[in-house]
Amino acid sequence: MRVLYVGGTGEISFACVEEAVRAGHDVTVFNRGQRQAVGPLSVKQVVGDVNDGALYQEVAARNFDVVCQFLAFEPDDIERDIKAFGQHCGQYVFISTASAYQKPSRVSLVGEETPLDNPFWEYSRKKAACEARLRAAEDAGDIKVTIVRPSHTYRTNLPSTVVRGDHLAWRLVNGKPVIVHGDGESVWTLTHSEDFARAFVRLCGLPDAIGGVFNITDSSGHTWNRILRTVGSVIGAEPKIVNVLSKTLVKYEPSWEGTLLGDKSNSMIFDVSRISRATGGWRCSISLEEGVERAWRFTEARLKNGYRPDPQLDALVDLIIAENS
Repeated sequence: MRVLYVGGTGEISFACVEEAVRAGHDVTVFNRGQRQAVGPLSVKQVVGDVNDGALYQEVAARNFDVVCQFLAFEPDDIERDIKAFGQHCGQYVFISTASAYQKPSRVSLVGEETPLDNPFWEYSRKKAACEARLRAAEDAGDIKVTIVRPSHTYRTNLPSTVVRGDHLAWRLVNGKPVIVHGDGESVWTLTHSEDFARAFVRLCGLPDAIGGVFNITDSSGHTWNRILRTVGSVIGAEPKIVNVLSKTLVKYEPSWEGTLLGDKSNSMIFDVSRISRATGGWRCSISLEEGVERAWRFTEARLKNGYRPDPQLDALVDLIIAENS
C-alpha cells in the first residue's frame, strides 16, 4: 500500500511513519525538510512547501492509496487538498483534534457524536470547520474521507500546563515552583504517540474506516497534580505546585484562553470503543510513567545542550506565583 504523509516529522506523525513502515507500507513524506528526523531509511521524502502548487499537484498525481494530512489547519487548506487529492487517492485521512469538542464539557465520556463547539479556542473551531468542509465534499462524491481526533499526544515533549514541557523541566531542575491551573484535580487524557500510531496505521486502507470519525486517545486519564508529580519523580525534582484559577491565569496572559478554558481545564475522558472495534481490539499500552520517562530522555538532552526559557515568559510565571501563593 502506497501512503503519503503530509508532515511526517512531528510529535504525532513521526511515530505513525515508523509504524507504517513496520506494517509494510510504501511510505512517502512531504514536508519542508527542516527537521533532522525523516524516519526509517525506506521512507521517501519530497522536500517542498504545501503552498507550492505545481509541486503539490505533481505529488498528488502519483495516485497514493492513502493520504495522511497532518498539516491542514484551516478550511483553505482543505479546499487545496480536495482539488489536489480528491481524484488521486483512495482514502484521505484528516487529523483533526479532540479539543474541538464542546466546552465546557457536558458529558462524562466524550464520544465521536459529541458536538463540536469550542468558543474559547480558534484553533479548535478551524479544525471543526475543516471537518465540515470535508463532509460536504464527501457527500458530493469529491473525496473519500476518514477523520481522526487525537487529544494530548506526546513523544519527545513532557506534558505541561501553561508553559511548554522543556520550560517546565527547566524550572523543576532549578528548584523553581510551577503553576497548575485550578485545583489540579481536573482529569486529563494523555496518549503516547507510539500507542496512537498503532491504531492510526490500522485505519489506513481499511474500507470500513472511509466515512468514519475516530477518537484515538487513551481510555483513562490522570489529574494534573498527578501528571506533574510523575514528571517530577522521573526528573528527580519534587514539584513545588502553585494552584491558580484558570480564569486568573488568562487575565495575566490572554493567549492562554484556548489551551486552558478551551482544553486543559476541562476533565476529558474519551470513548474509544469505535477505534477499538475497527482495529481488532486496540488499546494503549504505554503507562504515564513509561511515557514520561521516554519524553524526559529527549528533554534532558535539550537541557544539556543549553536550553533556556524565554526570559519574559519565565518572569511572568514568577510574577503569577508571587501574587497567588
